Amino acid sequence: MNLRRILMGMCTGAFVGFGVFTIWPSSLARWNWLGGWLAAGIIITTGWLVNHYAGSIPNKGGGAWVDMALSVWLSALLGGTVVLDPVKGLVRGAYGILHGANLGGALMTIFLQLVGATLAGYLLYAARRSDV
Repeated sequence: MNLRRILMGMCTGAFVGFGVFTIWPSSLARWNWLGGWLAAGIIITTGWLVNHYAGSIPNKGGGAWVDMALSVWLSALLGGTVVLDPVKGLVRGAYGILHGANLGGALMTIFLQLVGATLAGYLLYAARRSDV
């Protein structure tokens, strides 16, 4: 993998992570459900097209790499989240590590996410083993 692909993937991941927690709630607040659908289509589709269709991350024939979900998770972990409050509008929902958050209360959730992802990956592998 060359440096151009790595940088393109990093920038796309940063855009998707930033967009999910800033652009998406803003468009949801402005245009209600239509804004949510438009933001989802623009943010996630752009990230997928750059990473996979433009060749930033090469995919083999039936394989997949969870790149955008990882960047969104890291954005929430490091930077926090923004939520839409019906009365106050856009407010910070949670603080991330970079804003002084303590991970002690979230360690069990993070652990269970990793266990669930591992179990899902194994079950998918077991179900598709005959395809290989």
